[in-house]
Parts: sequence; structure tokens; C-alpha cells
Amino acid sequence: MRILFLAQYHEEYGSIRSLLDLTAGLRSYDISPFFVIPAEGGFSAMLAAQGFPFKILSVPWWMSAKDLSPKSKLRAAREIRSAAREIEAQIRAWKIDLVYTNSSVTPVGRLAAKRAGLPHIWHIREYGDLDFNLRFIFPSWLSQRIISGSEAVICHAKAVQAHHFKRQRPGIHQIYNGVASLPVFDERLSKRQSTPTSEPYTFLMLSAITPKKGQEQAIRALASLRGQGIPARLILAGSGRQDYLSQLQALVAEQGWQDWVSFPGFVTDPFPLYYQADCALVCSEYEAFSRVALEAMSTALPVIGRNSGGTPEIIVDGETGLLYNTFDELVEAMRRLAQDWSLSRKMGLAGWERARELFSIEQCAASVYQVIQSVMSKA
Repeated sequence: MRILFLAQYHEEYGSIRSLLDLTAGLRSYDISPFFVIPAEGGFSAMLAAQGFPFKILSVPWWMSAKDLSPKSKLRAAREIRSAAREIEAQIRAWKIDLVYTNSSVTPVGRLAAKRAGLPHIWHIREYGDLDFNLRFIFPSWLSQRIISGSEAVICHAKAVQAHHFKRQRPGIHQIYNGVASLPVFDERLSKRQSTPTSEPYTFLMLSAITPKKGQEQAIRALASLRGQGIPARLILAGSGRQDYLSQLQALVAEQGWQDWVSFPGFVTDPFPLYYQADCALVCSEYEAFSRVALEAMSTALPVIGRNSGGTPEIIVDGETGLLYNTFDELVEAMRRLAQDWSLSRKMGLAGWERARELFSIEQCAASVYQVIQSVMSKA
């Protein structure tokens, strides 16, 4: 079966890495993956290295963080229609059997599939409005109708499904992301167990640098912790808004905190940082389903996360990590683990066991393949 996977980004963001993991898992089945991506970048380099066929074509979005004028909306509609035609031509050239869109932010895969008379699956991996302030350019009811008109819709978290679909209906499925294969889970645990611990206790926050991700809150929580005489440090990795990054760096410099807050920037391989850390932080206001939390758990790290979005579906509070609602609760959660290394390691191991059971690539791919088979049987 020849499946076209349409991606909304050209760099290795979390949703793109999740898509790559999914296609890796689907190799065990009779599936040949093809890709359409919007530009060259880290994603295209990975596809080329793995020998996957891909084409760089326009993938315009139908969501925006800005209010658009009628003229701009008309221009967007024309761009979407033109892109759908180009993708339809590629579908026919590759003799594709099914189109699979990796995000709700663009409709071109759905429209191209309809033009080609093929089934379409939509994989929704974001809230859109809550996490990125995105809103549909066109009437929301029309956009939702187009999404629901696909042969299947997959949401990667229960919270995301509940946000987009107020009631359960046929063709809508909830499937958790896979973050590692079972052998890789075992390798990562072995790596964790052979990595010596070193003081001070280290918190890791790995995410885009943007106010909604909560880096400033993490810095101030660490400062409160050190104000209580508890030695700890914080690694803030990632790229993003330069103005916000400069603001964070200025805050650290003004308070003289440079020795225990570091900014390594964007890293293509985050795992050396996971092994340097003792706990991962997820401080986003609305995290749809944190890949960082899953990756951290796959390396046997406990996770402290905000009690919102899909994070409570990942963390079992008090067992695999800690959930918090307020700033004071965040400080207390960090204090609790930084002062009890034994508890921290116990929660990390429990998190690894949970992630291996629920968030393996094999399980995700098997569930998605069932959806694909169901769709194709009705095509």
C-alpha cells in the first residue's frame, strides 16, 4: 500500500519526529511511505538519509494567529486550491492509495485526496487555538465539517479529541504517540542505569522558547528553590522567539544566576541532555501531548508537569512524576525530588515502565494500521 504522508513543517519539531516514528513502525506492515513537505530542512535531510521518496511542494495553512482581511482570505483560498492541485498531480504520479495529513493546520492533503478520489486520514496533534493561538481563516463550522468528512481522524490524546470533537462519532480514534521501539526502551534504561549521578540535582526543560512554554516560571521556581538552600540547576534547551530568549537571559544575568541556568540552544539530538538531567519539566500552559515528557520517561527520568492539556494522561501523579497547578506547587514538586534522590529514581523507573507499556512505536503503529485497514476496506 502506497501512502502519502503530508507534513506541515520542514524541521524536526515534535510532531515531525512523531510522524517519523510512526512511519518507522509501519515498516513492519505492507506500507510504502511517500512524503510531501513544505521546504528543505532537517526533515528532508532525515528522509533523504533513510531513502524515503519525498517532494517539496507548497503546504499552505488554513489557520492563522492573526485576523486576516477579506482580501488576504481570498488569497489564502487561492493558494490552498493551487497547492491541492499540485499535490493531486503528485498523488497520481506516485500512484498513491491513501493520503495521511499529519496536522489539522492545513487542508491541502484532504482536498487533494478528494480530487484524486482517494481516502484521507487526518492525524491531529495540536489544539491549535490554546497552544498556538491559531484560528481557522474560514468559518469554523466549514473547517470542522471538512475535517470530519475524512474517512478517519486520529487524535493523539484524549484531551485533544475532547477539545475538537464534543461528542464521539464514527471514524474518530484516539491513539497515543509512540516515542521509541521496545528494544530502544531497554537500551535507554540500561544507559540510565550506567550513567553516574552528579550533583547538583539537574532539571531539564526542552521546548520551543516561547512564553506559553513557561521557561520564565521554571527559572523563578529554581530561584525559589535555591533561596531555600537547595542546590539545583536548570537546563533550558530549544530555539524560538529571540525577544523572549533575550528577556530570559537578561533575567538570569541581572540576578546573577548564570552558574545554574544554562541555554544550550536547539539540539538535534536531545538524549545527551536527558542523561545529564535528573528530572524533566513541562511547564506549558496547554501542552497537547508532550513528546518531551515521553522521551524523558523513555530514559527513566521523572517528569514534573502542569496539570493541564494532555499532560495528566502521561504523568501518574505521585508515581511517575508530579503534577502541579500553581507556582508554589511547582516549587514544592521540584523541592520534593531535589531533596529525595531515591524517590526521584523510583518515579523515573515507574515512568519508564509506563512509557514502555503505553507509548511504544510498535503499539502506536499497530493501532494506526488498524485504522488504515478499516479505511481501505471501505474505499
